[in-house]
Amino acid sequence: MSRQVFLKGALALSISALISKLLGLFYVIPLKHFAGDEGLALYQAVFPIYNTILMLSVSGIPIALAKLISEKLASQQSEEIPFIVKSAFRFMIGVSFFGVLFFYAGANQIAAWIGSQNTKLSIQAMAFAILIVPFVAVLRGYFYGFQRMNLSASSQIIEQFIRVGSMTFIVYWLVMEGKDISVVSAGAAWGSFIGLAVSLFLLVGAYFRYRTKEGPQRKRTGEGGYAWKIMAIAIPASLSTLMIPLLGMVDSMSIINLLKAAGLSEGRATIEFGVYSRGVPIVQFSSFYATGLALAAVPALSSVKSLRERREHIYKALQLTVLAGIPASIGMMMIAQPLNVLFYGNGQGSTTLVILAASTFFLSLSVTMSGVLQGIGKQIWPAVFLFVGLVTKVVGNFWLVPHYGIEGAAYSTLVSYGIISILCIGFIYQEWTGFQREFFKWLLPSGLMLISLWGALYLTPEWFKVTQDRLHALAVVLLLVIIGMFSYAVGLILFRTIRLKDILQMKKRQVGMSEKSGVSIPQEYDIQHIREKKEGTKHE
Repeated sequence: MSRQVFLKGALALSISALISKLLGLFYVIPLKHFAGDEGLALYQAVFPIYNTILMLSVSGIPIALAKLISEKLASQQSEEIPFIVKSAFRFMIGVSFFGVLFFYAGANQIAAWIGSQNTKLSIQAMAFAILIVPFVAVLRGYFYGFQRMNLSASSQIIEQFIRVGSMTFIVYWLVMEGKDISVVSAGAAWGSFIGLAVSLFLLVGAYFRYRTKEGPQRKRTGEGGYAWKIMAIAIPASLSTLMIPLLGMVDSMSIINLLKAAGLSEGRATIEFGVYSRGVPIVQFSSFYATGLALAAVPALSSVKSLRERREHIYKALQLTVLAGIPASIGMMMIAQPLNVLFYGNGQGSTTLVILAASTFFLSLSVTMSGVLQGIGKQIWPAVFLFVGLVTKVVGNFWLVPHYGIEGAAYSTLVSYGIISILCIGFIYQEWTGFQREFFKWLLPSGLMLISLWGALYLTPEWFKVTQDRLHALAVVLLLVIIGMFSYAVGLILFRTIRLKDILQMKKRQVGMSEKSGVSIPQEYDIQHIREKKEGTKHE
């Protein structure tokens, strides 16, 4: 796969992630407004469970099905496709049944692990969302394999629209009815179920319309089932995207309990966790591009043969991560306080948000480099590094939260992502030896941006003084964003980090998007590419 195809795949996946993250970012505003920090905490304590399953539905399982289906189409074995789909559905029936049983029947125990029995109803509501997710994942993978990615992408965006809209309506209605806060947070969780149900309905309808175009089915020539093959591909492919929800699950299971052990009441501990949760969606949004880079890096690096091409892909993935990650992290740190007021109405927990924003770059680097390691055939190491990060997060929370509260949890997150990224970079160091000079060159525009923002804040403090007025906070955020973007763009040109030739090449790459789906398809899964590769092998 050429570097241009890799970049187009990364761009398409990152744009899709941007839209979903942007829609998902704004649900916290009405939830905080109507339900307060406690309602936000109860929902965010359960959300990592849903988010973990969701990552599998939009990354691992669709990629696995796409790989198997596209291979069968390329080798003229389309009769195997129904068996792949049936195997996936049968396996997912078991997953759904077990998931609903575990989370609905075990809601009391999970709530006890979280440290608040008020989360019980939210856990039970989320169990019904887990009932639907596996089937949504199978259908998205089916269309991915047939290069109909527009159907999967549109279903994902519609799902987010419906989720946020229904969540806002349900929460508002329950608050107006005077319902208990635990019922209100459970209502928010039902928004996820409604969004997924609509997405499933659309995908099922598209599936029955599209399958009639597959043509006559021949007698089956393959052998065996595909369930375990699907999972064998899906789990490694999901490791990089599971990093955020798994570390979030550690927070959900520990922070409230640790704050209670430090002397806070359950209500106060829950509210503190709600304040901490303010920063989670913002940090996830700041690193939206990393998931696209990671998912694009796997097929890109898997398909190259020469060491030179492999180093080019690693170089480009690292360059894009640094050029996007560092300014995003700096920018979020600088606008943390006014953004907190803008979104949540007050500046409580702004220091925690600044610390979490600092972790954004290390999170992005960890996700992208995990994808790189999977692409070069080192699938076990991202899992090992993720385990190290999880252990660090658990130890850090138990050590820091009792002494420093939610700021301690934020520091623990920063250290965990830092360790994962250092381990990933250290492992692939030999693959990009010689790029160190370029690496420091990539840092210069971010340095100019940091100096410009600091200068603006400290030379004209009266312009950027944050009050509790949301309109004033919006003006401060916009002004800082403009200063940051302008200074960073000047730095890119001044230090020749990006040349005019690179911009023209990026414009040419956008023209190559597939007319059929509106997005590019990783070449490893492209039917024509696989077919030509097999025919070339036969001729040899």
